[in-house]
Amino acid sequence: MVEIDQQNQDGEEAGGARQTMMQKRRSTQSVKDLLKSVKNLAGSDTEESVFQFKDLYFVVGKGDKSKKIITNVSHTIKSGESVALMGPSGAGKTSLLRVLTLDAHFGTPYGEVALNGVPMSAEVFNEHCYIVQQVDKHWPYITVRESLTFAAQLYKVASPNELTAVIDGVLSSMGLDSCADVRCAGLSGGQKRRLSIAIALLKQPAVLFLDEPTSGLDSASSTAVAAEMQRVARDEGVIVVCTIHQPSTVVYSGFDQVMILSRGREAFTGRLPDAVPYFDSIGYPLPAATNPSEHFLDIVNSDFSDEDEVRGILDLWQTRKAEYTDDIGETKKGLSTCEDCGLMDEVKIVFKRQMLLVTRDPVLYIGRAAIFAVGTLVFALVYKNSREDTQSQSQNKFWCNIWFMGMPANMGVVAVYTLNDEFKSLLLEVKNGMIRPQSYLLSKFVMVIPIMFLFGILSLLIPGYAIISFPFSSFGLVLVLYSACFYCYESAAEAFSVLSEDVIIGMLNFMQFWFAGFLFGGFLIPEKDLFWPFKFFYYVMPLGYYVRSSTYLIFKDTDWDTCTDFSAQPVCSASGDGHSVLDAFGRVVPLISSEDEVAKDIIILIAIAAFWKIVYFFAAISVSKKTTKISSQIPVSLSTEVLVEAAEDDKVEAET
Repeated sequence: MVEIDQQNQDGEEAGGARQTMMQKRRSTQSVKDLLKSVKNLAGSDTEESVFQFKDLYFVVGKGDKSKKIITNVSHTIKSGESVALMGPSGAGKTSLLRVLTLDAHFGTPYGEVALNGVPMSAEVFNEHCYIVQQVDKHWPYITVRESLTFAAQLYKVASPNELTAVIDGVLSSMGLDSCADVRCAGLSGGQKRRLSIAIALLKQPAVLFLDEPTSGLDSASSTAVAAEMQRVARDEGVIVVCTIHQPSTVVYSGFDQVMILSRGREAFTGRLPDAVPYFDSIGYPLPAATNPSEHFLDIVNSDFSDEDEVRGILDLWQTRKAEYTDDIGETKKGLSTCEDCGLMDEVKIVFKRQMLLVTRDPVLYIGRAAIFAVGTLVFALVYKNSREDTQSQSQNKFWCNIWFMGMPANMGVVAVYTLNDEFKSLLLEVKNGMIRPQSYLLSKFVMVIPIMFLFGILSLLIPGYAIISFPFSSFGLVLVLYSACFYCYESAAEAFSVLSEDVIIGMLNFMQFWFAGFLFGGFLIPEKDLFWPFKFFYYVMPLGYYVRSSTYLIFKDTDWDTCTDFSAQPVCSASGDGHSVLDAFGRVVPLISSEDEVAKDIIILIAIAAFWKIVYFFAAISVSKKTTKISSQIPVSLSTEVLVEAAEDDKVEAET
């Protein structure tokens, strides 16, 4: 039924999305004009901007194994224009987009990329550009209206009194009224894409990049999204640069300019109306009733066309390119500075959003809390006989307490998976200048601490103190120990979620950390019996510290029976005093003793948690700040190689 409803929803959007959106365009003002009414954008970069990239090269590999992915690509785009980067698979269009957005970490880019004459940098991109990825990343449990509201607050586009009117206007302008109160997880592909563009427009960027914006959409939805992109360029005054693979005739005809790539080189770059005449002039006329984009891609696809013929087309463009290059004249120099949201205000907004996610997301905290409550209850029932305060049951009581921590801590692997996905959404927001990574990290730091105590209450109160009959006098300190130890595992899960881009690697690393906590906890094998290279892990794993002090607190306040038959059971003390039983237990498990080390162990646990939290902070900030630097010093070998190849081709042709 859900699948049928989703299909109906997609079908309904496919049939009427474009018509509905066009009607709304005629009856509503642009987002730029809407924001101008509440905020002075007279000096916005969208008024008159020029985005230029010149002599771009992109090389992967080193030395003899190096390979050029992009070769000598240049273009200039002005405000209000949209350009389509087209080419067959492997042509380099996505690599070019990643170079332009400073996200090409897998190679070395050379050349010049500038906005209004200012070289592109992470700071320039954060403040004046925006990228919509091929896969839309929205917070699934937040509604469309809430997503726009949080974005508007973070971009500081309006005062609190004007915010509602701005959001309503954006919803209307983007055709999102009907799904305004739908959570993002329930949106169709076209609606998600329009929401991404709506959030971008709240920023009012000078340049909007889109990676395959029609990918995965049906024909009507693709047409509607493409029409929206072109409207954004025209009405909002934004420079729109997007990669697109084999667009329909309607979608193709809506662009102002087109760049056709093959083998990382230009086959044509210029005004859309000039493309067909150009290819006609070099001997490739457009057949009747043929989509121009399909015709061009068939011509330059070296996988299915003659490779020498394709190379000839690419070489010919280098000699004709100047004919199709527009003179843009004198351009604006420099960039205006935008007012951003202060760090503390940003922390408050992000904290509010994260708390909203906590109450709605069934996986990260609510789901785990339910599993902890049920799982520890099962262990309590398995060890139910250990509720008797007899020394013969002391070992069962001891292991039951370990499982109360061990099983919930193991579920940190779920946190790694969820936090990794959450972090990818964060990276996109940081790149687009919506938030600082510090605001997210600080809000999470404040939010998680009380949740750790909640986990402790659910895992201990009923299973441990109601069923197993731990002495209630120990509950307060045991809860502190439990929360501190669990915070160690949670902080480690956060760190592993960002240390590796591959979530599976992060999950495996966490499982190794969890297993090491058991192996080197001191209750399976004493510290003195460990082979010396492994003694280090005994001191840095958190579980042993919780087990030592929680056992001390529980055992010392328990009114034990007496034991006289020392040969009948491993733990036997003639006195029922808790300290005597602890000493007797210590002869079996040397980790345990009657010495009070609770304060010491709490401090050590906090220190371990702090270590993993610091690793998480530095790793998250480092990854979020990672950007590609484009070298303006082009190696001579790169700039001359194309000329050498062309000369060799001419020589071979002449000899033939």
